[in-house]
Amino acid sequence: MRMKINLGVVGAGIASRELHLPALRKLSDLFTVVAVNSRTRKKAEEFAGIVGGDVRVFDSYEEMLSSDSVDAVVLAVPISLNPKMIIAARRANKPVICEKPVAASVKEAVPLLRLPGSSPVYIAENYRHIEVYEKAAELLKEGRIGIPLAFSWLKWVDFGQDNKYVQTKWRQTPEHVGGFISDGGVHDVAALRKTLGDVEEVSGFTKKSLDYLGAENCVVFNMTLENGVIGNYSVVYGAASPLNRFEIVGTDGLMLVDKDGATIEIFAADREKIFVNKTDGFIEEFRDFYNVVEGEKNSLGTVGEALLDLATIEAGLVSAVEKRVVAVDSLLEES
Repeated sequence: MRMKINLGVVGAGIASRELHLPALRKLSDLFTVVAVNSRTRKKAEEFAGIVGGDVRVFDSYEEMLSSDSVDAVVLAVPISLNPKMIIAARRANKPVICEKPVAASVKEAVPLLRLPGSSPVYIAENYRHIEVYEKAAELLKEGRIGIPLAFSWLKWVDFGQDNKYVQTKWRQTPEHVGGFISDGGVHDVAALRKTLGDVEEVSGFTKKSLDYLGAENCVVFNMTLENGVIGNYSVVYGAASPLNRFEIVGTDGLMLVDKDGATIEIFAADREKIFVNKTDGFIEEFRDFYNVVEGEKNSLGTVGEALLDLATIEAGLVSAVEKRVVAVDSLLEES
C-alpha cells in the first residue's frame, strides 16, 4: 500500500482552487491537503474551507516548511517568487512542486540548476502530460507524415479586461519577461519541444497593443529547431475571438494537432482522424510528482526542462528588441 503525501498548499488563488484542487481530489489515494498559506490569512482560511476537513492555516511559508505535519509543498504564487521559495523548500528538505514558469527570467532560473541538497524539485508544466502532444510525437517518430519539415502554430487568446487571469494584480504589472507571452507561452513551447524537439534559435517580432495586459501581447517568433525543422509560433492575447491551430508539414503529408478537441488529423496518402483522451494534464503531473517523491526519475518536471521552455520565449523577446537572431543556448551561457 502506498503512503499518502501530506501536502501544504502555498497560494490560494485561481491555480490552487480551480486547477490543482480538482486534480488532487481525484488523487485522494496519493495526497491529502493538510495545510495552506497565502498572501492574506482570510484567503487562506477560505481555501481551507473549500478543501474541508482538518486543514491548518499557516501565517508564513517558513512556518509551514518547519512543520512535521507537511511532507511536501505545492507553490502557486506570483512567478517572481518561485526561485526563493524553491530554494527555501530545498533547504528545509521538503519536496516541492511549483507552477510554471520556473522564474521571471532565465537569469533568475539558472541558479536553480545548482541547488545543494537532494529533495525533489518538480516544475508543474501540465502540457508535457497532455495526451494529444504525446500521441503526436509518437506518430511523427513512426514517420506518418514522412520527415518533418516545418510547423505553424497560430494562437489567438480572447482575454478581455474582465478575464480572471487579467484581473490578477501581479499580472497587470508583470515582473516576469513578456507578461502573458511567457506566462502562457511556456505551455506551448513545452508542447512544441515534446512534439518536435528543442529550439535552436529564434527571430522575434513583438507588439504591445493593450495596456491592460501589462506587457507585449502580440508576438511572431520564427524558429529553427535543433533537428533542422523550421517554423512559426504566433500568438495574440486580447484577440477578438479564440484560435489554436498547430500544423506540422512533412515530406509525405500534413498533421493538424488539436489540443482543445483532443484530436490529430493526418493528411497524407490517406486522410485519418485520431481521437485521444481529453485531459488538461494536472492529474498526470501530480501523479508523476508523487512517483518522483517516491524515488522515480524526474524526466518531465525538471528545472532544466522548464528553463529551456522559458529560454525559448525569452530568446524571441530579446530578438525583437535587439533586431537579431538569438540562439536559445546563448541565454544560458550569459546567465
